[in-house]
Amino acid sequence: MDRALRGLKSERGFSLLELMIALGIFAVVSLAAFSVLSSTQKTAVVNDQTVQVQQNVRLAMDLVYRDLRMAGYGNPPAGSLPCTAPASAPTPGTANHINTADNTAGSDNGTDAIAVYTVDQQIGTLAAAFSSGSAISLANLSQDVANGQVITLEGVFTATLSGVVNPGTGTGTASLLEPGTVTAKTIVAPQVFAAGTPVIRLACVTYTVTNIAASPPFQLLRNNVALVDGIESLQLAYGLDADNDGRIDDQAGGIANTVDCLDFVPNNGACRQGTTTYAAGTGSVTTVPATANATPTSARQIRITVVGRAIPPAAANVANNTWSDPSYTSSSAVTAEDQVIANAPGIRRRALTRTVSLRNASIS
Repeated sequence: MDRALRGLKSERGFSLLELMIALGIFAVVSLAAFSVLSSTQKTAVVNDQTVQVQQNVRLAMDLVYRDLRMAGYGNPPAGSLPCTAPASAPTPGTANHINTADNTAGSDNGTDAIAVYTVDQQIGTLAAAFSSGSAISLANLSQDVANGQVITLEGVFTATLSGVVNPGTGTGTASLLEPGTVTAKTIVAPQVFAAGTPVIRLACVTYTVTNIAASPPFQLLRNNVALVDGIESLQLAYGLDADNDGRIDDQAGGIANTVDCLDFVPNNGACRQGTTTYAAGTGSVTTVPATANATPTSARQIRITVVGRAIPPAAANVANNTWSDPSYTSSSAVTAEDQVIANAPGIRRRALTRTVSLRNASIS
């Protein structure tokens, strides 16, 4: 009997108290694990958004930088390429090497825009050496070669194609015209271009950014084609050599005979030169001089600033959506050239600035 009782005692289950304690411990551990998982997930989402906005800003910068670097390449005359200058440019109907559009004189309330004559793509090669006359033999022709396109050979001989024969078939011929005219363009001795020389097509490229009221908003557009999402602002400042002495001109507020950040116009925004920070308003040149919007342009360098805005997963890419993320509480204020973008709760921004030297800097 004693042995039977001992067997029953050894096989008894948990008491109610023990069960409650075990459930409590399990609940605490589960909540802790869920909290860690939730926090990790939120951190991953934030990191993804941060990485995405940084990638968008870099991509936008690379695209704008590439086209602006080749501005004026081949020195085509004004009006020789189909081009629509930005609406706020000083002369919107005129197409020059550079057509700047600073948003407003003084403090900007939106993004800048720019249109430039630049390199489009290689459309073929010379099938034979070109050293005389006003016609060329072409090889490796692309499908979209057409009359009226402006081409350049090594940036030193520029002409308009006419009488193109056999585009897209691999080989063909074309007559050459002075850009913007119907006059034959003849090569001048001692110019010689060897067989195989790349034939480069030129184009006019316009960059704009859609605002919050657009559908969808905050996109970088190249010739009205959306390329990059999440771009809130594009700001541009220009280093000019209006007197053509080979040096960027001094501007108000800067150090004489020294190229500094205030020598890029408009220069009324805040800027930093080494360890010196210049407050907004130190410079007083609030508009881009007309010489920048000329052919050839006086611009030798352009300072580009791209501001990106993160796109929270739950935010729809529709007009007037703020793309606000309530979980983001850090400051989002950005000063980009002469535009000050105020802090807005829930908005995550990144800005990138780069200065490009124009390929046409030696043109006069």
